[in-house]
Amino acid sequence: MILPVSNPAAAVRVTPLDPDAFAPFGDVIQNPSTHASKPDLESVAANQGSATKWLDVTRLDNWYEGRCKSGQKAKSVMNMFVCKPRELQKKDGVHGVFPVRILERHPFTPQTFIPVGLGADDARTCYLVIVAPTLPLGSQKRDSTNMAESPLASAYPPSPPRRKRSLRERLLGSRPNPFTNDFTLRTTPSTAISQIHEPRGPGLPDLANLRAFIARGDQAVTYGPGTWHAPMVVLGERPVDFVVVQYANGIGVEDCQEVEINKGLNVLIESGATNLKAKL
Repeated sequence: MILPVSNPAAAVRVTPLDPDAFAPFGDVIQNPSTHASKPDLESVAANQGSATKWLDVTRLDNWYEGRCKSGQKAKSVMNMFVCKPRELQKKDGVHGVFPVRILERHPFTPQTFIPVGLGADDARTCYLVIVAPTLPLGSQKRDSTNMAESPLASAYPPSPPRRKRSLRERLLGSRPNPFTNDFTLRTTPSTAISQIHEPRGPGLPDLANLRAFIARGDQAVTYGPGTWHAPMVVLGERPVDFVVVQYANGIGVEDCQEVEINKGLNVLIESGATNLKAKL
Protein backbone atom coordinates (compact mmCIF):
# COMPACT_ATOMS: atom_id res chain seq x y z
CA MET A 1 0.00 0.00 0.00
CA ILE A 2 1.31 3.44 -0.94
CA LEU A 3 1.02 6.27 1.56
CA PRO A 4 1.15 9.78 0.00
CA VAL A 5 3.49 12.38 1.47
CA SER A 6 4.01 15.94 0.33
CA ASN A 7 7.29 17.70 -0.33
CA PRO A 8 8.29 21.20 -1.35
CA ALA A 9 9.86 21.29 -4.80
CA ALA A 10 13.54 20.50 -4.37
CA ALA A 11 16.61 19.39 -6.31
CA VAL A 12 19.40 17.11 -5.07
CA ARG A 13 22.80 16.88 -6.74
CA VAL A 14 24.30 13.46 -7.21
CA THR A 15 27.71 12.62 -5.71
CA PRO A 16 30.02 9.57 -6.08
CA LEU A 17 29.17 6.59 -3.89
CA ASP A 18 31.57 6.59 -0.95
CA PRO A 19 31.49 4.36 2.18
CA ASP A 20 31.87 7.26 4.61
CA ALA A 21 29.18 9.40 3.00
CA PHE A 22 26.83 6.42 2.73
CA ALA A 23 27.49 5.17 6.28
CA PRO A 24 24.30 6.68 7.85
CA PHE A 25 22.24 4.60 5.42
CA GLY A 26 24.13 1.30 5.23
CA ASP A 27 27.25 -0.25 3.73
CA VAL A 28 29.15 0.09 0.46
CA ILE A 29 30.68 -3.24 -0.57
CA GLN A 30 33.85 -2.80 -2.61
CA ASN A 31 37.41 -4.07 -2.85
CA PRO A 32 39.38 -1.89 -0.40
CA SER A 33 42.58 -2.38 -2.38
CA THR A 34 41.15 -0.74 -5.50
CA HIS A 35 39.28 2.19 -3.97
CA ALA A 36 40.63 5.35 -2.41
CA SER A 37 38.28 5.14 0.59
CA LYS A 38 39.33 2.03 2.51
CA PRO A 39 36.99 0.81 5.26
CA ASP A 40 38.46 -0.68 8.41
CA LEU A 41 38.22 -4.31 7.35
CA GLU A 42 40.37 -7.29 8.27
CA SER A 43 41.76 -9.55 5.58
CA VAL A 44 43.38 -12.98 5.47
CA ALA A 45 45.03 -15.03 2.76
CA ALA A 46 42.80 -17.72 1.26
CA ASN A 47 42.70 -20.37 -1.47
CA GLN A 48 46.29 -21.52 -0.92
CA GLY A 49 47.49 -17.92 -1.04
CA SER A 50 45.89 -17.13 -4.38
CA ALA A 51 43.16 -14.91 -2.92
CA THR A 52 42.59 -12.21 -0.32
CA LYS A 53 39.53 -12.69 1.87
CA TRP A 54 38.03 -9.49 3.31
CA LEU A 55 36.03 -10.27 6.44
CA ASP A 56 32.53 -9.02 7.30
CA VAL A 57 32.12 -6.65 4.36
CA THR A 58 28.48 -6.12 5.34
CA ARG A 59 25.84 -7.49 7.71
CA LEU A 60 22.56 -9.27 7.06
CA ASP A 61 20.74 -9.43 10.40
CA ASN A 62 17.17 -10.66 10.80
CA TRP A 63 15.18 -8.14 12.88
CA TYR A 64 11.71 -9.66 12.41
CA GLU A 65 11.66 -11.63 15.65
CA GLY A 66 10.36 -9.46 18.46
CA ARG A 67 9.96 -6.43 16.15
CA CYS A 68 7.21 -7.17 13.65
CA LYS A 69 3.60 -7.12 14.85
CA SER A 70 2.53 -10.43 13.34
CA GLY A 71 5.32 -12.48 14.91
CA GLN A 72 5.63 -14.35 11.60
CA LYS A 73 9.12 -15.77 11.14
CA ALA A 74 11.22 -14.58 8.22
CA LYS A 75 13.59 -16.52 6.00
CA SER A 76 16.52 -15.40 3.90
CA VAL A 77 15.69 -14.87 0.23
CA MET A 78 17.77 -14.17 -2.88
CA ASN A 79 16.08 -12.63 -5.91
CA MET A 80 17.29 -11.13 -9.16
CA PHE A 81 16.12 -7.75 -10.43
CA VAL A 82 16.78 -7.01 -14.09
CA CYS A 83 16.68 -3.21 -14.12
CA LYS A 84 16.22 -1.36 -17.38
CA PRO A 85 17.86 2.04 -17.93
CA ARG A 86 15.71 5.00 -16.88
CA GLU A 87 15.24 8.07 -19.01
CA LEU A 88 16.20 11.46 -17.64
CA GLN A 89 14.14 14.58 -18.12
CA LYS A 90 15.94 17.38 -19.89
CA LYS A 91 16.78 20.41 -17.76
CA ASP A 92 19.55 22.35 -19.48
CA GLY A 93 22.67 21.67 -21.49
CA VAL A 94 24.58 20.50 -18.41
CA HIS A 95 22.15 18.50 -16.28
CA GLY A 96 19.44 15.90 -16.68
CA VAL A 97 16.76 15.29 -14.05
CA PHE A 98 15.53 12.08 -12.47
CA PRO A 99 12.20 12.72 -10.69
CA VAL A 100 11.85 10.78 -7.41
CA ARG A 101 8.24 9.65 -7.10
CA ILE A 102 8.45 6.62 -4.81
CA LEU A 103 10.49 5.74 -1.72
CA GLU A 104 10.35 2.36 -0.02
CA ARG A 105 11.80 0.62 3.01
CA HIS A 106 12.07 -2.87 4.46
CA PRO A 107 11.44 -2.31 8.18
CA PHE A 108 13.05 -5.41 9.66
CA THR A 109 15.78 -6.47 7.23
CA PRO A 110 18.83 -5.10 5.46
CA GLN A 111 18.75 -5.40 1.69
CA THR A 112 21.90 -5.96 -0.37
CA PHE A 113 22.05 -5.14 -4.11
CA ILE A 114 24.90 -6.83 -5.99
CA PRO A 115 25.30 -5.84 -9.66
CA VAL A 116 26.17 -8.72 -11.98
CA GLY A 117 27.98 -8.18 -15.27
CA LEU A 118 28.64 -4.45 -14.82
CA GLY A 119 32.37 -3.72 -14.70
CA ALA A 120 34.22 -0.88 -13.04
CA ASP A 121 35.41 0.35 -16.40
CA ASP A 122 31.99 0.22 -18.07
CA ALA A 123 31.73 3.72 -19.53
CA ARG A 124 28.16 3.42 -20.73
CA THR A 125 26.12 2.21 -17.74
CA CYS A 126 25.98 2.96 -14.00
CA TYR A 127 23.33 3.15 -11.31
CA LEU A 128 21.95 5.62 -8.77
CA VAL A 129 21.49 5.00 -5.06
CA ILE A 130 18.87 7.36 -3.59
CA VAL A 131 18.27 7.33 0.18
CA ALA A 132 16.66 9.42 2.92
CA PRO A 133 16.89 9.50 6.73
CA THR A 134 13.88 8.56 8.87
CA LEU A 135 12.04 11.29 10.74
CA PRO A 136 11.07 10.82 14.39
CA LEU A 137 7.39 10.13 14.93
CA GLY A 138 5.35 13.31 15.33
CA SER A 139 7.83 15.48 13.42
CA GLN A 140 5.88 15.62 10.14
CA LYS A 141 4.49 19.07 10.89
CA ARG A 142 3.89 20.03 7.27
CA ASP A 143 2.22 16.74 6.39
CA SER A 144 -1.35 15.82 7.15
CA THR A 145 -0.42 12.14 7.44
CA ASN A 146 -0.95 10.69 10.91
CA MET A 147 1.60 7.90 11.13
CA ALA A 148 -0.16 6.25 14.06
CA GLU A 149 -3.26 5.81 11.89
CA SER A 150 -1.48 5.01 8.63
CA PRO A 151 -1.33 1.54 7.03
CA LEU A 152 2.42 1.48 7.71
CA ALA A 153 1.84 1.44 11.46
CA SER A 154 0.23 -2.01 11.24
CA ALA A 155 3.69 -3.54 10.88
CA TYR A 156 4.82 -2.39 14.31
CA PRO A 157 3.66 -3.56 17.75
CA PRO A 158 2.35 -0.91 20.16
CA SER A 159 5.07 0.94 22.02
CA PRO A 160 5.50 -0.41 25.55
CA PRO A 161 4.65 1.99 28.37
CA ARG A 162 7.64 3.99 29.49
CA ARG A 163 8.95 2.71 32.79
CA LYS A 164 10.04 5.22 35.38
CA ARG A 165 13.74 4.78 36.16
CA SER A 166 14.77 4.01 39.70
CA LEU A 167 17.03 6.33 41.67
CA ARG A 168 19.90 3.87 41.26
CA GLU A 169 19.41 3.83 37.47
CA ARG A 170 19.33 7.60 37.35
CA LEU A 171 22.55 7.81 39.37
CA LEU A 172 24.48 5.06 37.59
CA GLY A 173 22.90 4.85 34.17
CA SER A 174 24.69 7.74 32.50
CA ARG A 175 28.06 7.93 34.22
CA PRO A 176 30.99 5.65 35.15
CA ASN A 177 30.34 3.33 38.06
CA PRO A 178 31.78 5.05 41.17
CA PHE A 179 31.88 1.81 43.17
CA THR A 180 34.20 -0.20 40.93
CA ASN A 181 37.44 0.35 39.07
CA ASP A 182 36.12 -0.51 35.59
CA PHE A 183 34.91 3.01 34.74
CA THR A 184 32.61 1.47 32.14
CA LEU A 185 29.44 3.30 31.18
CA ARG A 186 26.34 1.51 32.38
CA THR A 187 24.39 2.56 29.31
CA THR A 188 24.94 0.73 26.03
CA PRO A 189 27.33 2.76 23.86
CA SER A 190 25.55 4.39 20.96
CA THR A 191 28.16 3.86 18.28
CA ALA A 192 27.80 4.79 14.64
CA ILE A 193 28.10 1.11 13.70
CA SER A 194 25.23 0.00 15.96
CA GLN A 195 23.01 2.77 14.61
CA ILE A 196 23.72 1.74 11.02
CA HIS A 197 22.73 -1.89 11.56
CA GLU A 198 19.59 -1.43 13.69
CA PRO A 199 16.09 -0.73 12.31
CA ARG A 200 15.36 2.94 11.75
CA GLY A 201 11.88 3.07 13.28
CA PRO A 202 8.41 3.78 11.90
CA GLY A 203 8.78 7.47 10.95
CA LEU A 204 8.30 8.88 7.45
CA PRO A 205 11.27 9.82 5.21
CA ASP A 206 13.12 13.07 5.80
CA LEU A 207 12.82 14.43 2.26
CA ALA A 208 14.72 17.60 3.11
CA ASN A 209 17.86 15.52 3.63
CA LEU A 210 17.54 13.06 0.77
CA ARG A 211 20.89 11.98 -0.73
CA ALA A 212 21.75 10.64 -4.19
CA PHE A 213 24.90 8.70 -5.09
CA ILE A 214 26.20 7.36 -8.38
CA ALA A 215 27.79 3.89 -8.29
CA ARG A 216 30.12 2.05 -10.60
CA GLY A 217 30.00 -1.61 -11.50
CA ASP A 218 32.40 -2.90 -8.85
CA GLN A 219 30.36 -1.45 -5.98
CA ALA A 220 27.45 -3.14 -4.23
CA VAL A 221 25.27 -1.59 -1.51
CA THR A 222 23.47 -2.76 1.60
CA TYR A 223 20.57 -0.62 2.74
CA GLY A 224 20.33 -0.73 6.53
CA PRO A 225 17.09 -2.16 7.97
CA GLY A 226 14.28 0.35 7.56
CA THR A 227 16.31 2.73 5.38
CA TRP A 228 14.13 4.72 3.00
CA HIS A 229 15.38 4.36 -0.58
CA ALA A 230 14.21 4.72 -4.15
CA PRO A 231 13.76 1.63 -6.33
CA MET A 232 17.00 0.89 -8.16
CA VAL A 233 17.76 3.42 -10.92
CA VAL A 234 20.01 2.33 -13.80
CA LEU A 235 21.42 4.97 -16.14
CA GLY A 236 23.05 4.32 -19.49
CA GLU A 237 22.65 2.01 -22.43
CA ARG A 238 21.77 -1.46 -21.10
CA PRO A 239 19.93 -3.23 -18.29
CA VAL A 240 21.79 -4.30 -15.15
CA ASP A 241 21.13 -7.57 -13.30
CA PHE A 242 21.14 -7.23 -9.51
CA VAL A 243 21.19 -10.16 -7.09
CA VAL A 244 19.21 -8.96 -4.08
CA VAL A 245 19.64 -10.59 -0.66
CA GLN A 246 17.32 -9.93 2.30
CA TYR A 247 14.91 -11.51 4.79
CA ALA A 248 11.14 -11.72 4.24
CA ASN A 249 8.15 -13.25 6.04
CA GLY A 250 5.53 -12.94 3.30
CA ILE A 251 3.45 -10.24 5.00
CA GLY A 252 3.34 -7.25 2.68
CA VAL A 253 3.42 -4.34 5.10
CA GLU A 254 6.14 -6.00 7.19
CA ASP A 255 8.33 -6.84 4.19
CA CYS A 256 8.06 -3.60 2.22
CA GLN A 257 6.48 -0.18 2.74
CA GLU A 258 6.15 2.60 0.19
CA VAL A 259 5.41 6.30 0.17
CA GLU A 260 4.45 8.33 -2.87
CA ILE A 261 5.87 11.83 -3.13
CA ASN A 262 3.16 14.25 -4.16
CA LYS A 263 5.35 17.14 -5.27
CA GLY A 264 8.49 17.26 -7.35
CA LEU A 265 11.71 15.98 -5.84
CA ASN A 266 14.41 15.84 -8.49
CA VAL A 267 17.93 14.42 -8.66
CA LEU A 268 20.24 16.49 -10.88
CA ILE A 269 22.67 14.46 -12.96
CA GLU A 270 25.41 15.71 -15.26
CA SER A 271 24.64 15.17 -18.91
CA GLY A 272 26.24 11.84 -19.81
CA ALA A 273 26.19 10.42 -16.28
CA THR A 274 29.25 8.34 -17.10
CA ASN A 275 31.28 11.55 -17.13
CA LEU A 276 30.74 11.80 -13.39
CA LYS A 277 31.31 8.08 -12.87
CA ALA A 278 34.71 8.39 -14.52
CA LYS A 279 35.81 10.66 -11.67
CA LEU A 280 35.23 7.96 -9.01
